[in-house]
Amino acid sequence: MNKLIFSLILILFTQPLLAGDNPESILSNLQRKYDKIRDASVIFTQNVRFGVTKTEQTFKGTLFMKKGNKYRIEIEDQTIVTDGQSVWSYAAGTNQVLIDKYREDPKSFSPDKILVNVPRQYSSTIIGTEKLGKIETTILKLIPKDQNANLKWLKVWVDEDEWIMKKIQVMDVSDNLTTYGVESLKTNMDLNDTLFQFSPPAGAEVIDSR
Repeated sequence: MNKLIFSLILILFTQPLLAGDNPESILSNLQRKYDKIRDASVIFTQNVRFGVTKTEQTFKGTLFMKKGNKYRIEIEDQTIVTDGQSVWSYAAGTNQVLIDKYREDPKSFSPDKILVNVPRQYSSTIIGTEKLGKIETTILKLIPKDQNANLKWLKVWVDEDEWIMKKIQVMDVSDNLTTYGVESLKTNMDLNDTLFQFSPPAGAEVIDSR
């Protein structure tokens, strides 16, 4: 899972755009809003259109996030959990759990550092509006400044009435187009830390690389 996308879901979902805002003022407002967010849960859909084969893959999932690099992602038969120290990846199909140390990647993004990295590493532009069903949205586009980045661009659609994100789109360097649709978002629910721990099911094969 791309933590950049889910970080954008968290921070852009929770701050209204104001009429006449430019991308820089939006990001500045996001910083102030983000300081007040402790945790969040997102129910989402994901569609991937592969650039080479032109095939598509769609699934639904749930993401739980908490400051301190804590995540829990549940998608179909896979669960990925981290408490900021260890990462558990469970595949129900094989009944196998892979455990590794959580590692900070300078090129990756997390909610705790996204607002620092986006202004410095991405050029942001408001590119217009689009109607999704009956909902009018504002579209923000982010383009990486680093020519070696693994993404070509990101787009986000923001509901102009309720000021929530309705869609995120990502084009990577292999021309794979990933679209995330957000069905619901809740913040500051005081999620218990036990949600970000994982106990392997009985009989599961455990491969611990910590």
